[in-house]
Amino acid sequence: PLLTAGLVAAGCSSPRTAIDVQEQSLEAKHCGQWAEAGQPAVREIAWPEAVALLREQNLELRRQRDAVITARERLRQVSKDLLPGAALTGNVTKALTQLGDLNGDDASLSLYAFLNVPGLVQWRIRHYGAELELIRAGWMLELKTRELTIQLRELYLRAALLEQRRANLALAEPWQGTGPLPLTLDTTSPALEREGTLWGLRREEDVLQSAIAELLGDSAPRWRLSAAGLPAFTYVESIPALEDTARFGRLYRQLQAADLEGARLRQRGVKLRYWPDLTLNLSGPPLYQVSGGHTPGISADQVFVTLGSSVNLDLRGAVAQQLRETKRDFALLEAQLREQNARTLQGLRQARDALALNTRRLQLTESRLDALRGLPGTFNPARARENLERLLALDQQRTSLLLERTQLEALFWILDETQWPQSA
Repeated sequence: PLLTAGLVAAGCSSPRTAIDVQEQSLEAKHCGQWAEAGQPAVREIAWPEAVALLREQNLELRRQRDAVITARERLRQVSKDLLPGAALTGNVTKALTQLGDLNGDDASLSLYAFLNVPGLVQWRIRHYGAELELIRAGWMLELKTRELTIQLRELYLRAALLEQRRANLALAEPWQGTGPLPLTLDTTSPALEREGTLWGLRREEDVLQSAIAELLGDSAPRWRLSAAGLPAFTYVESIPALEDTARFGRLYRQLQAADLEGARLRQRGVKLRYWPDLTLNLSGPPLYQVSGGHTPGISADQVFVTLGSSVNLDLRGAVAQQLRETKRDFALLEAQLREQNARTLQGLRQARDALALNTRRLQLTESRLDALRGLPGTFNPARARENLERLLALDQQRTSLLLERTQLEALFWILDETQWPQSA
């Protein structure tokens, strides 16, 4: 009766009705979030705390951790498939003309147990593949952690540069002689340019806040990034020895090796289809059965063990065709990885040279900015505009150079195993 009632209740519903219920629930949650939002509180966060929060709350890392959990469960499931199974069946049999006279003798209940051992060769392939998937998922989690940590460091730098640019505009204020920086009715070209710059910085800050909230998995507060503990690198002072395989690129090589092993496993799986495989089935009568109020006995003669073996003769050549395809895929993957490594090494060599050039240009820009900041204030409109344009140009150049240096350092950082003690 309960099962029948459940089926009837499910039949009375429709997808549209269920969607409306879900929509109402989401609407209520949205209203609650909007009411709680208000003015976001400012929360200052230093680098170590931000990294910990990133690892704990970032949704991309959560998805990757779920992939590791799924791979671990699949590995366990391969072994569980060797365990005996069971099934419980029940039915009621009655003549159509006697449906009004149903009783317990018309019902039957049976409990079956069965043991089906899959092909031992294919079982081993499945188990090996599940182990490989679990190992690779762990390495992918480590790689994603590195990538997001590098993105977080760049956001810290962008936040610091944003404050520096605001400070430079404040230094330019005495050159104008028109009062404070907030909006005024001054319509001179320098004032309008400065106003446009301020609005641009505000938009940049909003974009920065969205990126930080996404990485940290929390959009409630307004984040203020404190550079305390921010990692610094010496790749310029000490040129990285890219041929040092113990230090650089181990995680990437592990992932490439896992991809190659996966391709080799697919090829091996096709080859093993030529091999004879052995299956084992154990069947018998129900362990428990009641029908018409009677419980029949169980005899050992009713228990059967079936051993089976089969060999694929492949008269149509389907297996041979799949084997040729997997060999071509394996050869193509080897060529792709070889080319990828060559491009990576070339890019790292270029980045090493670009990093040295970037450092020299940055030192020159900083010197020019220091000299410009030391200029006395002036009320001459032409000179004031000239100084402001020079300041903004140098400030933009410095920002671009610092961002470029961060991106160049990231190329070495993500490969540098000494900077990632958690890596496997």
